Parts: sequence; structure tokens; C-alpha cells
Amino acid sequence: MRNFQVFVFSSLFYLFFLPTLFSQDITLGRLLESNRAPFDTTAINAIVFSPDGTRLAVATANRVMLYDTYTGKAVAMLPALMDTLTALAFSPDNQTVAGAGTDATLHLWNVYTGEHTTDFTGHVYPIVSLAFSPDGQTLASGSFSEICLWSLRTEQPVRAAVLHGHRDMVTTLAFSPDSKILASTSFYGTILLWDVETCQRRHSLAAHTDSILALAFSPDGQTLASGGYWSADTESTIRIWDIHTGQLLRTFEGHTEPIFALAFTPTSDGVYGNTLISIGWDNAIRLWNPQTAELKGTFESDTAPILTLTFLQGPVSVTADTHGITLASASLDGTIRLWSLTSVPRRWDVNADGVVNVLDLTFIASCFGQSSPDLNGDGIVNILDLVLIAQHMGE
Repeated sequence: MRNFQVFVFSSLFYLFFLPTLFSQDITLGRLLESNRAPFDTTAINAIVFSPDGTRLAVATANRVMLYDTYTGKAVAMLPALMDTLTALAFSPDNQTVAGAGTDATLHLWNVYTGEHTTDFTGHVYPIVSLAFSPDGQTLASGSFSEICLWSLRTEQPVRAAVLHGHRDMVTTLAFSPDSKILASTSFYGTILLWDVETCQRRHSLAAHTDSILALAFSPDGQTLASGGYWSADTESTIRIWDIHTGQLLRTFEGHTEPIFALAFTPTSDGVYGNTLISIGWDNAIRLWNPQTAELKGTFESDTAPILTLTFLQGPVSVTADTHGITLASASLDGTIRLWSLTSVPRRWDVNADGVVNVLDLTFIASCFGQSSPDLNGDGIVNILDLVLIAQHMGE
């Protein structure tokens, strides 16, 4: 777990407009503190990681700061052209940052040059949510009771459609992995699923009893996870939906405070493959089996509530002898952690399927001329068989 401070403090406004164990080992580390940011850090309104996890964008009232996730250093300052920024989003190629806020205008910057590239106008009310489609062809923006879809197919972006359906603020937006479905949420706990090509509404889901600030599509695009901000019994829940039928598949209980972000692991292999990760106000990261709603494990934060997370492309502090997934998280007090989640040593995972199980024992037993890992013939495979294998190997 690597820590550093970017001295980020969230305002009450940000709390309402926030956009977006089972392991064998957890590798921990620490990064140096960055220098104090040269501006007022008491009114942060939005914070988001780039898709590859290498950059963190932090919006204050009148500017956007970009930080390097690995070093914690500020790498760019993008001057905002409005009084208050309330939403941020990175393009899927990590080249562009979109920001929007109370002036109802979208602003785009080049991540590497800091150049302000273009503006979109069309909303009447403040913009509180943004999302790029994974194919990079569409930018969605959410305001009061409406969503604008902006086409990025041409050099000069244009507003392609306006979607009406919510009766209040559109708090969160998320595209499916194939960019064909847009999910949107509101303060009143409703999820709307839209066909991006036809702009028609597919489903209206009465998902939660209050605000929804967290959405995540599964990697195969077949299901959608939603996280409730509050519920009637004050316990926030996570729900999994079939995007084709709108059917509620299962409910996860465990968080006792608002849920701020959800993410599916980017791979289906290994111990952490096919895992849903959730974070919330209760200072914890929870790892779930999305098929069974079983809680795989929990990481406790020792500082402040965690507000956002992402996965880094490529392992960090994972040795060549292990499989691993690295999760980056950012907390309310400005702390960023890199959780290097190593699964199992490859020398134990002899069939290289990402887990150590009976198949590995079968393979090892076959090396000693045995057709079954039940070496002592008692009808079960257990530690006694492991002892016999160890004796064969001289351990």
C-alpha cells in the first residue's frame, strides 16, 4: 500500500456531486509526500483517475490539478474558465480531461500540454456528471433532468442528442464496455438505461431508496452494479442488474455508509479475477464475488473515507513470481494508496490458471505416477495428501 498526500480536502458540495481477505499476499509500500499545492485546497469539487491510473485530476473552484499517481507530484495545472467545477472525466486514450460546472459549459484540455482545446455549450443548468464512451466517440454530460450526448467523431464536437427522463439531478453516468448502453442515475434512486445509437430508453429501474453515486458495468457488459448513497435502514446496498431485462439479480449488504465508487477487476483470471470492488464513507474497500454476493475480503483505511478508485495498467510492486492486480484509491484527506494485490506464487500455481486448487495437486500427483491427488486413498483430498506430497519432494 503506497501513500502520499496531495492535500486534497472535499467540500460539502463535492459530497453531493461526486461523479465517479481473500488474497494470499498484499504488497505494501509508501510514496513520499508531494509539495503542498500552491492554491486553496479547502474547496475540492471533483476528483477522478485517468483510465490507465497514471494520473489523478483534482478540480477546485477555478482550476484543475493533475498529479502523477506513482510519485505524488503535481505535473500540470489547468486553468478553469468558470467559477465552480463540479465534474471531471478523462478520455479513454488518457489524452483529454473534460471539466464542467456551474456555468453549464463543458471545457476540454490536453492532458500533456495543458492547452484548453474546446468548449461545449447547450445545457441550461449546472453540469454535475460526465462520462466518455470507451470507444472515445461520445461524451455524455448530466444536468438537471437532462443528459446531453456530444459527438466527438469530427474535429469540432457537436451535440448529437438530448435525453430526458430523470426528474432531478443526473448524478452519475456510465457507458457499457461496447459503448452501446448509457446508464444514468438520479438523487431519487432511479437508474435509466439508454440505447446510445437510437437515444431510446431501454429500462427504468427503481434501484435504491435514495441517491446513487456509483455505477459500474461488468467487463462483459451483461450486468450493471449500482451503489446506494442511503437507504431506509441507513445501510447502503449494492445491487446487480441484468441490462437486457432490467431484472435485479442480487443484493450485496455490508456497507453501513454511503457508497462512492464501484469497479470490476479488469481480468477474469486468478484469485482477483471476476471481483467487484466497492468503496464508501466507512473507510473500507470491499471485495465481492459478483455471482454469489459473497464478501471475499475487506481492506480498512486508517485515514479517511475513500472517494474514488481505479486499476493501474500493469503490476506495481508485484514480483515476476506472482500474479497481481494493482488498485489505486484516493481518500477524503488527499491520501492516495496503491494496493498491490498479489494472488498466488506461480511456483505453486503449477497449471498457471491463477489459483491453487485440486487441479494443481492432481498435476503434482501425476508427476509421481499417481492418477489421483488422494494419495492415501481415504476418499478425500486434504492436508494428509499434502503431507505425502511433501515427503515425496523431500520437504
